This record gives sequence, C-alpha cells and structure tokens, in this order.
Amino acid sequence: MTAGDAAAAAKQHWNALAQCGVEIRNLQSLKDTLSDRNSIDLPLPDIRAQIVLLAEQHVAPEKLQQLYLALSSGYTLSGGLALPKDQAQTMMHLLALKRAEPDQLKALYQVMYGYSGLGFAKSLAQTTSIQLAQAGADSAHFKETYIASAPRGQATAIAEASKAAVTNDLSGMVRRYALDAKPYTAGEFLQHYGEGAWLNQWLDSPLEKRLSNDRRAYTANQFSRHFPSTWIAMYKGSQEATQIRLAEDGKPYTMAEYQQYYGDQWHDKWSVAPELSCKECAPYIPITVLV
Repeated sequence: MTAGDAAAAAKQHWNALAQCGVEIRNLQSLKDTLSDRNSIDLPLPDIRAQIVLLAEQHVAPEKLQQLYLALSSGYTLSGGLALPKDQAQTMMHLLALKRAEPDQLKALYQVMYGYSGLGFAKSLAQTTSIQLAQAGADSAHFKETYIASAPRGQATAIAEASKAAVTNDLSGMVRRYALDAKPYTAGEFLQHYGEGAWLNQWLDSPLEKRLSNDRRAYTANQFSRHFPSTWIAMYKGSQEATQIRLAEDGKPYTMAEYQQYYGDQWHDKWSVAPELSCKECAPYIPITVLV
C-alpha cells in the first residue's frame, strides 16, 4: 500500500476503529494471522479488504486460525472438511463473522461423513455442516433425528435433523433478534416463520449477548465454553446486553434504533457495522476477551 493509500485508509477508518477500541497491535495481529504462509496465507489484497471489518467486530485471530484449520485440514488426520484453499479462506471469513465455532463445525461434519458418519456424500456433508455451524447446531441431536427420519428420504431427514439440532443447541437457550429487533429462540423462529423459511431467517439474525461479571457481553456459546459446569444458571441470571453498532451516518445506535433507522434492511446493515461496547458494558478498550 502506498503512503497515499495508507493515509486515505486511515482517514476513512480511524474514528470507527477508535470507538471500537482497536489499536495498531490488534490490526497487526490479525494481519500476521491472515498472512501466515504456513496456515491461512491470504493474499495481501484480500487482507486489506477484510481486516478492518474483522477488527471492528472484534474477531479473534485465534478463532480465524481455528476455523481455517477445521475447513482446510483433511478428514483422516484431523476430521476437517478438506476444502480447497481458496474456499476455506472464503468460508473462514463468513463463519467468523457469523460467530460459528470450529469444534461444532468439525463435530457436525464428522457426524455426516467418514468412518462412523451417516454416509453423506462429501460435498453434501461440507455444505450442510457449514450452514449448521453458522446457525449453531448440536451434532448429537442431528445424528439421532436423522437416523429416526431416514426412512422418509434424505431431504426430509436432513430438514428434520437440522431443525432438532438447531432448536436444541445449548439446551435451547440461544436467542436471536428477528426483524422486529426482539430476541427469540430457534423454536420460536420455527413457529413464527414456518418450516420453509425459519432457518434462513435464523441465519440472518444477530445473536443475543448477556452480561458477565467482567462487565462484558457474551453469547450463550461463550458462556458455555468458559463456565462449563455453571453456564446455564449464570446465563439465565445474566442481564440481556443492549448491543450497539455504528450506522452509516457515523452515529451509534442500539438494535431497536437500527430497526427504526433502516427498517427491514437493518439485519444486513447491522451485520457489517462496527461493534461498540454494549450500553451496560464497560467501555471498549483493547483487552483479552472470550473468543
């Protein structure tokens, strides 16, 4: 990047990055991870195109590396999806922004494909596990329901298994914000939108976060990984976080305000907007957070 291009980029992004609590060292860590020739090895133009959004949404470099390895590594050695390099790089970026979990992705894929899997074709297992990892899905419920539904045909069995896996993920505690900017469980999405549309609506909707004792906002999955024996009680007893992001006018808005400002387009706008500290949270400064 030339000095002039660098100056223009800094002028364009500095204010949002500052409000998000992003420092130069955070950008450098992301750049080092994305450019690592022994791992992700993303071309420099792609890094430039992705790094600001990843930083503004506080995606951890470690999570990017874990997702890439799950997507690119072979099944025999590590249970990975064995995607070609360019596809793994693309899917890594998408899954990171969707807050997908690498372990969940691999567990879903291993249920569908391989020695002890359900016998899916490789491409179908890859596509289905990636979609369900974005949604958040329990692999054990997927397998159990698929086996029970298999006599009705593969397409029906996948639909039934996906429904069971998503609605039962993390004991059904996960909620997402629908177009009315209110949080609902996957089961409530299914009831409202119906069999044909609920999963796509769920995938498009942002995750609920709740406050922890460090005055930070975390998803149910983050609670479950960091407080494995007590997370359900802690999560139930925690306050819902009022999430805030910058809008295109450079001003901060809550989800409800985003919905009023953008109408039915608010999901799309929210998904690429800089993430600020929640209303009840401590100010966003560069610290180590749960990944």
